[in-house]
Amino acid sequence: MELRQLQYFVAVTEERHFGRAARRLHIAAPSLSQQIQALERDLHVTLLERSPRSVTLTPAGEVLLEHAHILLARAERARNEVHCADGRHRHLTLRVAAAMEHILDGPLHQLSGPGSGLEVTTATSTDSDAIRAVREEHIDAAIVWVRSTQDQDLAGTALLQVPVHLALPAGHQLAARQTIPVADLAAETIVMFPRDLFLGIWDHIIGHLLPAGQSRIDQVLTRPDLINAPEAILRSVAAGHGVAPIAPAMTGHLPAPGIVIRPLSPPLLVPVELIWHEPAHPALQDVIALLGGTD
Repeated sequence: MELRQLQYFVAVTEERHFGRAARRLHIAAPSLSQQIQALERDLHVTLLERSPRSVTLTPAGEVLLEHAHILLARAERARNEVHCADGRHRHLTLRVAAAMEHILDGPLHQLSGPGSGLEVTTATSTDSDAIRAVREEHIDAAIVWVRSTQDQDLAGTALLQVPVHLALPAGHQLAARQTIPVADLAAETIVMFPRDLFLGIWDHIIGHLLPAGQSRIDQVLTRPDLINAPEAILRSVAAGHGVAPIAPAMTGHLPAPGIVIRPLSPPLLVPVELIWHEPAHPALQDVIALLGGTD
């Protein structure tokens, strides 16, 4: 089993078609088919069910695909770390949770700046996708909101604490107050993004806003269109659907007619963390220093 064969296999599974995969890989379709057949002979299994129009994975193919992603990611990581060893080529792949571009705007730009000595490839995603990518070693590290208990096994360090305030309709009975007591939110509808995509921060925020638990089954309002979209959450608040936690750093560039934003009592702070899979990338300490993290 060769890495090249695994690359070919992954391409076929993603394209679901030998012809499209061959064009993507810049090889002839018969050559691609021969390489996949050689891989199947080597493993003594059928990996793909072929039809004239599409390709589907067999159960054995599903298992190999999971391992193929990990093996290819590890090979890419080894290649990058070998290049890093001479002190000149230092490339790092980083996944960044949604809204972090507003929270860490300056530091993120510094990562690949002239004085950093780093080449950092970043991509934005949900927390759940970022954590999964770290676990499967598809990336070197990720910047995420506070992790859930189930993800504390990954290596990580705190970067900062982000103050989170409360957005309310301007006509809300609590809007006249300069600070909103958490105790007064027990019956309020809380507008939130979907929990499964940002598990840690969702639990952290709701645990702070509703310390006694939800008073009714529909007290937390979540909709798919609220994902990664502070402006959508603010529109929902302005429409009177409820109140919402929001980081002031995320709202400076957004119009918010009909909305007031107030700090909470006690204050709500949400940790931002850098996480990685051991062993750490050689350049990770430099990234932590540039982002302002602490050990």
